[in-house]
Amino acid sequence: MAPDSRVSRGLSLLDRLYFGYFVSHIPITLLVDVVPLFPSERIPAFMLGLNRFLTEQLSDPFMVIGTTRSDMTWFKSLLACELVFQLPFFFYAAYAIWNRSPARHAPLLVYGAHVSTTMVPILGVLAFGDIERTLNQRLMLGGLYLPYLLIPLSMAFVSFGQCARAISGRQTKEKTS
Repeated sequence: MAPDSRVSRGLSLLDRLYFGYFVSHIPITLLVDVVPLFPSERIPAFMLGLNRFLTEQLSDPFMVIGTTRSDMTWFKSLLACELVFQLPFFFYAAYAIWNRSPARHAPLLVYGAHVSTTMVPILGVLAFGDIERTLNQRLMLGGLYLPYLLIPLSMAFVSFGQCARAISGRQTKEKTS
């Protein structure tokens, strides 16, 4: 019996990056990103400590627990969507990438485009918002948040190319039939 070519060839560098992104994003979502959605008395101490580091040491305006600032409602709604819609998708995406499913590109295109567009205003607030922070804090926050723009943006471009080739190939087959 011939070995499975998916296993013998391995994953491409980008597929490994995307797989790592989704697998690592599962605990990040559960332990960090959704913390501001819950009252502090319901959050374990170690998660509060990490949240405190983000909000006090790095002046992250988004991760503040219990804030009722209406100007942050938009961000909290993004966190709720991450928990309800994106978290289940992370499992699907990791599985589809690991198994090199040809059907992975359309969902990755949608995910990549969605997350890229939500990251632009987040990075804008971090870079130019009126929250007092040092250059070092801005660089640290940028370093934490920027991969969540760049990796999904890459995903969108690569998956768009794959989807366009698939559609073009299908149209060519239909014309020759």
